Amino acid sequence: MPFFTCFWDGQRPPKAADKPFTNAPWRLQIPLTGGLLRQNMHAVRLFPALFFLIIVLSACGPGNEIRLLAVAPPAVSVLPKPNAPKVTVVEFKDEREDSSTIGQRRDFSAFTCSDSPTLWVSHALADELTKHGLQVSYATSVEQARKGNPDYIVWGTLKKVWLKESSATNLETSLEAVVNLANRQGRIMREPTSVSESRGGLPSSSAAEVLLRNSMVDLIEPMAAKFAEIIWKKK
Repeated sequence: MPFFTCFWDGQRPPKAADKPFTNAPWRLQIPLTGGLLRQNMHAVRLFPALFFLIIVLSACGPGNEIRLLAVAPPAVSVLPKPNAPKVTVVEFKDEREDSSTIGQRRDFSAFTCSDSPTLWVSHALADELTKHGLQVSYATSVEQARKGNPDYIVWGTLKKVWLKESSATNLETSLEAVVNLANRQGRIMREPTSVSESRGGLPSSSAAEVLLRNSMVDLIEPMAAKFAEIIWKKK
């Protein structure tokens, strides 16, 4: 009959029939029959798999250094429409509370990146406006943009780019910006915009980067569509 054996390294309570009390290890054997045997054998087989899964989840999580992935170009390039208005996008100003980090891991260490979040967002916005058939250029300052005498200037401030590793299988993002649109006569509109998203599932080395990129796309796409609609209506 199979037995479940348990070893005890300390002392055992003495019994009348026992030999004098000693410090020697003792062994307890419990007979395993039927369902009890099957349950214990299942637990024995399951433990290595659970241990391996924990190791994999720990190893596959995102590192502290995060890349800011660019948006993939469209499959078919979009050319400016005939007589399309000229629009210049200016690099956003960075007004985040902490510009040295872009988020926090489960262990409270910081997510960092060597890329510029302001360049990342403003370049993506310029590319998105191009998809609407506009003639789009890029400038590093409003003064530089004015020298090109465009029909419209787009500029803004980046308020937040934040990535949080809330658990081994869940990531959260939060992005905020304020974007302005002006023509040669002055500012037309000021548009605050924000997005918050989360992603669950098994972690991968690129999960955080892909989620950040997708959140950024969700931030700029509606804004670009709204600006493009205003620009074409005023033409």
